[in-house]
Amino acid sequence: MKQIQLLFTILTFSYMFSGCKKDKNEVQPVSVTFQVKFDDKTSGLGLSPAKAEVTITNQVNGQINKAVADESGVVKFNSIIPGNYSVVSTLKIPAVDYSVATGVMTTEDVVFNANMNAGINNTSGTLELVMTAGRLGDWVIKQVYYGGSSASDGAGIRDQFFEIYNNSSEVMYADSLYFALIIGVNNTTSDLSKPHFLPTGQFDWTKSIGMNNAKANTDYVYAKAIHRIPGTGKQYPIQPGGSIIIAQSAMNHKASFTSGGKQYTVKNPALTIDLSKADFEGYFGNIPGINPLATDLENADVPNIEVIHLDDRDLILDTRGQEAIVIFKTKDDVTKFNKYPSPDVKAITTTTELFVQLPNSIITDAVEMAQTVATKRVPHRLPAALDAGFTFVPGGSFSSQSVIRKTSKIANGRRILKDSNNSSEDFDYLPMADPTKSVFK
Repeated sequence: MKQIQLLFTILTFSYMFSGCKKDKNEVQPVSVTFQVKFDDKTSGLGLSPAKAEVTITNQVNGQINKAVADESGVVKFNSIIPGNYSVVSTLKIPAVDYSVATGVMTTEDVVFNANMNAGINNTSGTLELVMTAGRLGDWVIKQVYYGGSSASDGAGIRDQFFEIYNNSSEVMYADSLYFALIIGVNNTTSDLSKPHFLPTGQFDWTKSIGMNNAKANTDYVYAKAIHRIPGTGKQYPIQPGGSIIIAQSAMNHKASFTSGGKQYTVKNPALTIDLSKADFEGYFGNIPGINPLATDLENADVPNIEVIHLDDRDLILDTRGQEAIVIFKTKDDVTKFNKYPSPDVKAITTTTELFVQLPNSIITDAVEMAQTVATKRVPHRLPAALDAGFTFVPGGSFSSQSVIRKTSKIANGRRILKDSNNSSEDFDYLPMADPTKSVFK
């Protein structure tokens, strides 16, 4: 009997010890504080950071926490699991309040944004979120269909397109409107001990070969591809509330076709779309040295976009959502803009890819897409003044879904789309991409 009692006692103490040991090794929650403030251009205008909303997203498990700043701009989160987080701050100031506080008259609400990636632990201290006012443009990106349709039963990537919308009250001309695809780190984790990375995990462009600009990261983005709408200057008028469709391939992707002696058939036409009436297409087969994709046919009735800086043999968007698109107009010669290798390149050779440095000041609108699964998202490549957030389709790659900008209001019959320079707030999605220009959210 004594032996049984002794064994019971030993087992009890063993259990208690192991339980204590387990508790000791468990990850303990921490607190983190953010200080929301305005940038140097705005800090002296008398605006208050109170009620700025801060959203933090755990990059491992996707958990989201939100809190609102107090009168001094302080936001505190308690019981946060240590780890890497993406952080977005947004503050909308009503037009009347902004006009009274600053003396600058405006009829539109003014939105301030900030974003960052942060490692949160018990030594994080207070992290600063510096908010900037987003630039509001007359041209906005309305819809992006990047995921494509089923590769086995649909059209794969062939039916990709995006839509640009006239969000102004006047007729505007699409002639010489540029759009660019922006380069960035596409890894979910970066070795921050290497000098070519910022603390966010994104490239540090000040470390690029030939760079001599301290504001390389803050005042510019870097384009892997740049294209331009053709025209004489007033050849392509777009009415207020009108838009243009730019297709990778302007064909009816529901129909069978033959190319190179091979017939291509879509098993389920309902999964894809008709782009034969697109306004412009990205056929590059007439460019010397370009070997077009076998499935890429030119539509003689649809004008080709002009290639300013080429990175591929077609207008291909990343189906995973690791993409950012900007649009701009400029009188400067974009072909003479500075070009740099990515900051991880140690020596330039004849095969080194160079990326065009675009000033943020000329960019009218920008949209960043992200992977559907939060744990697979890569560091944000656009500054907060251009796009503080991101958008994505819930169905992911090859789902036939597109992202679409929400409607802000309807004034005198004209639909004005939401443009807070935060795609997480500005965009919704369509369960089926729609190139008819008639669908809104």
